[in-house]
Amino acid sequence: MDFKTILVDLSDDSARSARIETAARIAGKFGGNVTGLTATGTYLEPFRGAGEEAGKYAALAASHLHQLVARHKEALDTLTGQVSPAIPTRHIVVDGESGWALADEGRFADIILPGPPSADADVPALLAGVAEYAMLNAGRPILLVPGVAGPGFGGRVAIAWNGSREAARAVADALPWLALASAVSVLIVSTDKYGAAIEGEAYRESAQRLIAWLASHGIHANLLVGEGDPDQVLLQLAGRMQADLLIAGGYGRSRLRELMLGGTTRALLRQSEFPVFMSH
Repeated sequence: MDFKTILVDLSDDSARSARIETAARIAGKFGGNVTGLTATGTYLEPFRGAGEEAGKYAALAASHLHQLVARHKEALDTLTGQVSPAIPTRHIVVDGESGWALADEGRFADIILPGPPSADADVPALLAGVAEYAMLNAGRPILLVPGVAGPGFGGRVAIAWNGSREAARAVADALPWLALASAVSVLIVSTDKYGAAIEGEAYRESAQRLIAWLASHGIHANLLVGEGDPDQVLLQLAGRMQADLLIAGGYGRSRLRELMLGGTTRALLRQSEFPVFMSH
């Protein structure tokens, strides 16, 4: 399936321009369209005894919302138009938090581009950030663009592989991107962060089967193996091959376990070196 409907978070952050431009390039490449989402957040009603102040508060809130929506629409239209004026766009405004809104609207999109986790760094650890929530609840892949430039087509793509359902789902979801790549590498890590072996031979066999499956789709891939803490080694391997994009499954084990012990998903979501394509 090609990426025909691209949903992009219009929240204000340092990566917004790159995120919108990336969404537009995806739409242009696959003949699709871009939907920009403005989430208004939680609206707090003034208490009933506020009297005249309640009216002032409501007017101020309405003015702020009007300005926010106008700024977001301008950014969507301007940045998409710079990629190609022919790309269809749609702007939607949702009364709710960004994560919930992206998950709800994302069920009717092919790919979601949420804001980077750094934009919601104040979210308590036990609550999912915007990108996490969208990935876990939309049933669609996310593309995280953490820097000032998104991934291009025809570049080098790395696949973080551990044989899990989530990793397999991510690779299948990313097939349209992989088919355009100039080089694809399957990355496996044969020891965990504590130095214990984690079925290295089984990982290699699974990776070779993945490579054969990719070949059946006309995609040539090679294998890169590392040892150590996967949170660090995967990024090192991706850097070694000069990857433009890293594909990974999200939360192969419970999110609570990763919160308590640390985990690769959270590490990949919070790094800023590579754009990450992730599915759950």
